[in-house]
Amino acid sequence: MPCIRTISQAVLLLGGLSRTLAMPHYPRTDGVSWGACEIDLPSVQCANFTVPLDYTKPNSRATLDLQLLRVPAVKQPKKGTILFNFGGPGLEARLTLAGTAQTLLAITGGEYDLVANDPRGTANTLTASCFNTTAERATFVGEPSSVIPSRDDELALGRVWGQTQVVEDQCFNFPGFRQRGSLIGTAFAARDLLQIVDAIEDDGLLRYYGTSYGTVLGATFAAMFPDRVDRLILDGVLNPHEYFNGYDVEAWADSDRTFSGFVEECLKAPDLCALGSRRVYPEDLEKDVYNLLEDLREEPLSQGDLLIDSSLVQTFIRFSLYSPQFYPALATALEGLLSQDAAAFADVYDAFVESGLDLTQSPDESSFAILCGDKRVPEQSLEEMAPVFEALEDESRLLGSSGHIQAMICQHWRIEANARYEGNFTAATRHPLLVIGNTFDPATPLRSAQNISAGFEGSVVLEHGGFGHTTLSQGSSCTINAIRSYFQDGTLPEPDTVCEADYAPFEPKTLTDVLVDLGYIEAAPEE
Repeated sequence: MPCIRTISQAVLLLGGLSRTLAMPHYPRTDGVSWGACEIDLPSVQCANFTVPLDYTKPNSRATLDLQLLRVPAVKQPKKGTILFNFGGPGLEARLTLAGTAQTLLAITGGEYDLVANDPRGTANTLTASCFNTTAERATFVGEPSSVIPSRDDELALGRVWGQTQVVEDQCFNFPGFRQRGSLIGTAFAARDLLQIVDAIEDDGLLRYYGTSYGTVLGATFAAMFPDRVDRLILDGVLNPHEYFNGYDVEAWADSDRTFSGFVEECLKAPDLCALGSRRVYPEDLEKDVYNLLEDLREEPLSQGDLLIDSSLVQTFIRFSLYSPQFYPALATALEGLLSQDAAAFADVYDAFVESGLDLTQSPDESSFAILCGDKRVPEQSLEEMAPVFEALEDESRLLGSSGHIQAMICQHWRIEANARYEGNFTAATRHPLLVIGNTFDPATPLRSAQNISAGFEGSVVLEHGGFGHTTLSQGSSCTINAIRSYFQDGTLPEPDTVCEADYAPFEPKTLTDVLVDLGYIEAAPEE
């Protein structure tokens, strides 16, 4: 799901037969010439790869250069290539792959080259940007609003409705954006994957690992080209039915449950969790946090130049729940607010920003340009959207209102992708899919993994009994070995398998520690 941040920036970020299926198949290309990267990292290679600009116009000679990054296999003989998409939509896949190369080589077995391309709309590939400069983007909507609107706050809903319309107008009228926007989207990205596969794989089959939005792309490829699927993992599933035809309500299904789990795990580890010193029942501590959010909605706090309102705290909770490595900091921040110590919250928040985890900034508009260009929803007025807002908040009391902004900007959006997948997600792939969902995932619930698996013949759902967004957030030797076995020999886990994490959420351990314990990577030398 898109990374929607605080409201002032959020408005800026934020089956039948498919016509894409009817497009002609483009012939195998001539390969990829790998060379040095502009990214200063060891053991990676880069290439530009030319694909058709618009697959809906087979007679056109217009082309697009995709930027690819490869991490070579470390074991021989090599078994092929695994392609990656890490989500968003809008994440720069090349940088993410380069930064996680050692981990992903270990998880996948080391016998595959790992390759990622920045999808259309992201980074330098048909960049989805509606502004000339970062400063222009940051100030465009004027005085920032600090409200994530609730369904009962008509004034806030109206304000955001207007803001999202203004931003859509900016994008619609920005020079060149309409043309770029019509050439991005998931159906185009799936065909780009097929072109890459045809260029680098002798057997013409896809090996793929997709997380978050990357599962939508993977599921779309599998539905469009089921006979071209060899190994395909969907990890942290965003329901593609809702992605293309709804408001992503299901995405919030486990948000409250994940927060409840965070509180319970905190109280089990009072020496590692700042909130643990309160020594109360989990349900009482949760109630205190919900009351805190209501208080901050009515009476925000200020600390220096930071306005601490319910919207900021909701956003902070949302993204902190993505990974247990952030749980101690989240607990410290909430303890500060519950103790009426705004400075304590501000210190944690500032540390996040200084480390590069700025929740209020986005480099472009790719997150909603890709999503809204793909999505088809009935045209509705603000009043007519009331059931959507109710459904979002009914799905998650804590975070559901964060989805209102995305819903509104997609309601206004007028720039449609020329190609859009309009079919269903029912197919018999050449080799069955491995679908993975976390027990406690605030952004992509286990339910979505089960729903998408039901449509792909022979696929199996593996439940990763951990916290955070996707299996990479909390290490499990069981899950890692299941992934390796799948890529090495196609073995699927038994149905209803649950792989527990190797450590509790508040323990000072990481996925890397699990890989070291398994002997899949070497421990870093002690300083």
